[in-house]
Amino acid sequence: MIPFYLKNHLTDIKEKKDKTKGVLISSAGNTELEIYYYGGLVSVGRAPYICDGELPCLIVAKDHLTQEKFVVFDGLKHGYNAMFCNESVADCKRDLELYDYRKGKIAVTFGYGIDYDEEKEEYEFNDKNEIKLIDGTYLDFEKAKSIGFDWITIKFLKKNRKIADFELA
Repeated sequence: MIPFYLKNHLTDIKEKKDKTKGVLISSAGNTELEIYYYGGLVSVGRAPYICDGELPCLIVAKDHLTQEKFVVFDGLKHGYNAMFCNESVADCKRDLELYDYRKGKIAVTFGYGIDYDEEKEEYEFNDKNEIKLIDGTYLDFEKAKSIGFDWITIKFLKKNRKIADFELA
């Protein structure tokens, strides 16, 4: 399953039952990208991990040739806990910083361990088949399943360096 907001920003996609892998790509077809983030950094090996700050983290990719930016992960909106468990935090300003330890080709893996179709009766729906999220808004059920992942890992392919690894359920 591919998160709906990244449908046009993933290439080299490999899907299995419980996970999806892909390489980030800009609209112009560039895979050499920079990462901007809101959050903190934790030293792990040679490249620090991005973690939450006072608010959930936000990770954005930028094509340095075209200046296009797109969201890779938003801890306020993406993942099972953000959608159904965590107390809603108003979408607030999170200033982004350049992750200046690396740039290049970036792989993202999304883990899906929740069978939403099997557990459908546990959720609240409106008459448009939209599922109710913890913040009171509704989202198309298929879109919700695509962003209701359990975990996400982000890494630079050069030297296989992880920069983010979040458990979200």
